Amino acid sequence: MQITDFARAVSQLDPATPRHRDLESVLQIGVGFGNPWYRSQKEHWLGWLGDYHTPGAYSRSQMSPTEARTVYNRINCAPMLFWLCEAAGIADSRLKESFDAVAQLSSGRVASQCAALRRIIPWADVEKVLLQRPEISAIRISEADEAICAARERLREKLGLPLE
Repeated sequence: MQITDFARAVSQLDPATPRHRDLESVLQIGVGFGNPWYRSQKEHWLGWLGDYHTPGAYSRSQMSPTEARTVYNRINCAPMLFWLCEAAGIADSRLKESFDAVAQLSSGRVASQCAALRRIIPWADVEKVLLQRPEISAIRISEADEAICAARERLREKLGLPLE
């Protein structure tokens, strides 16, 4: 899956899944903790993906890969990953297992938390459930692209980066 298709798929997911907020609370990361630029993990994903082909807010290489798998494997925010898995429809038993694995590392490194989640729910499993969702109509693609652009602009504004 390419990043554009992934971003459009993410834009169709429910931002208000219940368990990811519990994980945010356990880790003290995300909406309501600190001063994140995003209002939901969905917006977090859309801003990240919308700005992916530029150095953007994360000082990425201009040669950033275009595959969603690479992005999933680079994310360093466990609630962001968990929300994606939950909203996409990963099985409850695997969500519980990954939640517990991440929560056990709540005082550890963020990279370790994300690695624990990805050991239980690898990209191939997320991609599979995303690809099983109904195809996005042309109108929904346009709406998705607008949402991605809006999240990207919010991220860039919050960090004082040019909107380009």
